[in-house]
Amino acid sequence: MMTQFRLILHLLLLLSCLSHLRAGELAAPEPGLQQAKILIATDLWAGFTEPDGRGAYQHLLVLIFPHHTELAFHYTSYSRAVAMVEQQQADMVIGVGRNDSRQVLLSDWPFDVDQIAMLYLAGQLQLDESSQLSQLQLATQRGYNYNLVLNIDTVSYEVNSIQTGVSMVKNRRVDAFLVEKTELKNKLSAEDLAGLELRFLKGEPIFMGFADNTRGLELKRWWDQQYQQLYLNGQLELLYLQYPDFILPELALKPARTNEP
Repeated sequence: MMTQFRLILHLLLLLSCLSHLRAGELAAPEPGLQQAKILIATDLWAGFTEPDGRGAYQHLLVLIFPHHTELAFHYTSYSRAVAMVEQQQADMVIGVGRNDSRQVLLSDWPFDVDQIAMLYLAGQLQLDESSQLSQLQLATQRGYNYNLVLNIDTVSYEVNSIQTGVSMVKNRRVDAFLVEKTELKNKLSAEDLAGLELRFLKGEPIFMGFADNTRGLELKRWWDQQYQQLYLNGQLELLYLQYPDFILPELALKPARTNEP
């Protein structure tokens, strides 16, 4: 059985490599990828992007890019990170949703899934359907656009931090706060969330984002090629198993929109 499994795996890798060669993909880094550092803009997410570079997303980046490539991280708010890549002040941004930008190239496949949830005062809301969310006063983090994912035309407030959103719920300034569940639990303690309920709404795939220029397109092509190869040879699964909240989406998911001709 093990011999048959290895044979099938080798055949899959061979077919993937032949497919890339037909599409004009390179099997080794281009000179620009080897020589220049990559500037990556990102928010700080506990366990995923850490100041010491040990987060799950940073581990994935190191796995994707050659060892001699210099990865430089610029930590800022998520909305600012996206804007930096839109304005071509950075090469990449981590964790972009399909609705977050029309000016950023997205990786062909998602690399994680946001767990969109609704936080509200315990016993205050009785919703039978998600469509009823449009009747509520809602807050969400700036730049996340969860309202679009949930087909809600507008939100009442955009906040710059999870702490502010939670405070608005506690003070009854909004009915509910749309938030990423893992991020919420990593930033606040059970004591901070006392008296509140958290209801999961929907999983939203997220992608790597690249600047819409020659450099960004080069990085995107390399990323897409290597991510697929690592998925096929099993290295991605081993990486994701090291991080309990890191979700490996299947490559069968529909590829993201790209601006690539």
